[in-house]
Amino acid sequence: MPQHDAKCTLLSRRDAIKFGAAVAVMGQSAASAADYPNGPISMIIPLPAGTVLDLIARFASNRFQKDLGQPLVVENVPGAAGNLGVSRAARAKPDGQTILYSVSGPVSTNKFVMKNMPYDVDKNLAPVVLVGSSPVAIVVHKSFPAQTLAEFIAYAKANAGAVSYGSSGIGSPQHLCAEYLQSLSDIKLNHVPYKGAPESANDVIAGQIPCAFTSVSLTYEQAKTGVIRILAICDDERTPLAPELPVARETVPLFLHAPTGWQAIFVPAGTPPDIIATLNREMNLVFKDPELISRFKGQFTSFIGGAPELVTQKIKEEGEVITAIVKRIGLEPQ
Repeated sequence: MPQHDAKCTLLSRRDAIKFGAAVAVMGQSAASAADYPNGPISMIIPLPAGTVLDLIARFASNRFQKDLGQPLVVENVPGAAGNLGVSRAARAKPDGQTILYSVSGPVSTNKFVMKNMPYDVDKNLAPVVLVGSSPVAIVVHKSFPAQTLAEFIAYAKANAGAVSYGSSGIGSPQHLCAEYLQSLSDIKLNHVPYKGAPESANDVIAGQIPCAFTSVSLTYEQAKTGVIRILAICDDERTPLAPELPVARETVPLFLHAPTGWQAIFVPAGTPPDIIATLNREMNLVFKDPELISRFKGQFTSFIGGAPELVTQKIKEEGEVITAIVKRIGLEPQ
């Protein structure tokens, strides 16, 4: 009997130690969430400066300063199709002081077309909020001898391999849309990968390349001046923001469910749930701001928001689409 009591006492002490440790960890987590943020929040954008993400981030910074007492400090880290910036964010301390604002390529499509990815989105990052989406535009310089997508396809067929196009890099939604169109239309284009959409848009506007699959927000105003032409957008339906722009499937009926340029915010895995909830709340408030909605109407960005789980759902759904596209076009990871 005494031995039994001693054993019970020993177990009780061990349980007490485990319980105390758990409480201590919980207390530290709660304290970090209660004190959050304890300084400016670094927002890593894995793209060059000048994209719509920069503009939205700087607008959001004002809201964070007002509500949380700390601003967002944007850090553009382009390169390796966005992998450099995402890698830096994934390695950051999981305390909410570093967040990632990314387009879909580095967090969704790259793993399908690139070998030896330096991070695993599911393991190294935690979603915060789905920001918005913007369709890919098929753009040509004014000197290009095609007024419509049908004429573009006919020209590309008659001049196989002679037409070059720019994209935001290998594995980007722009690249996959171009490969998808080539597969469905039986044409061959030369791919010129850029670091981001601004560079490809600038070069097609300047006439350095004849065509680009790029951001509609970066090219729409220039198209209205006649410097370039938007032949189509890669979406299932015409956008109410510019209903005059045709969608690719009006010319190529099977061109459905193409990847879009969606955006989302993440934090390093292990970030306390309370901090994620704070960031999610603040970003959802940003998206509902009438001034933001009005200001970015011309950027062709439809704000989404909602719970973090929507990001996970988006990645899963797009992954199924990209898998089908990659299989159809026979694209091998490089």
